[in-house]
Amino acid sequence: MNQPAPLPFILPGRQIVSVAGPDARDLLQRLITVDLVGLEPGDCRPGALLTPQGKILVDFLVLADGDTVWLDVPASAAEGLLKRLTLFKLRAKAEIILNTGMRALWSTTPFPGSAEDPRLAGRVHRGIGARGSEDRPLDTLEIQAGAPAFGRDYGEADVFPTDVNLDAYGGVGWKKGCFIGQEVVSRMKRRGTIRKRSLPATFAAEAPPPGTAVMAGPTTVGAISSASGHHAVILAR
Repeated sequence: MNQPAPLPFILPGRQIVSVAGPDARDLLQRLITVDLVGLEPGDCRPGALLTPQGKILVDFLVLADGDTVWLDVPASAAEGLLKRLTLFKLRAKAEIILNTGMRALWSTTPFPGSAEDPRLAGRVHRGIGARGSEDRPLDTLEIQAGAPAFGRDYGEADVFPTDVNLDAYGGVGWKKGCFIGQEVVSRMKRRGTIRKRSLPATFAAEAPPPGTAVMAGPTTVGAISSASGHHAVILAR
């Protein structure tokens, strides 16, 4: 007798914002960093809403199904994102909702409606649904991969998208046209003035705690932003 497939894990500390309607994609395309062209079921991309100065207000994982775009958002920033998107909606034919009955889901194997998390090199599949199994964080896998996370490695308006590798994960549409903060981050790329990157680090013993300076001889070149076991994420110059 065939056994039912196990339910994916619920990723705690996340909420789901949906933008649905005929103008949903056009509205978001003008606001957020990620290019939504070609984003279909089975795909997901990271993205962010920036300040006019080009720093991340909040980032999220973006999934889509037809005229509905789903934003998997840190729970601490979900209400703020909802309010900001609603302010920009104006006359767009789109409904913006905080979906309290939906959950951010993940598994190390594919499940219905899932897509590979582009930050984690095929090791994790992400999705959205009403049901999952137990709550299980992703911090250990993210830190092993050197993938920084909002609320753990940085906060609101702390970093540029390139500081936390959002562009390397496919989360910045350099050729899609204008979005909030686009002029600043585009100029950094064109002029070669990207000054920081987040990097993985592995230690022979337990990794030092967040905030520990990273040295190259006598010079401070960065700091640990998160750590788990022998692994850490470093924000380095």
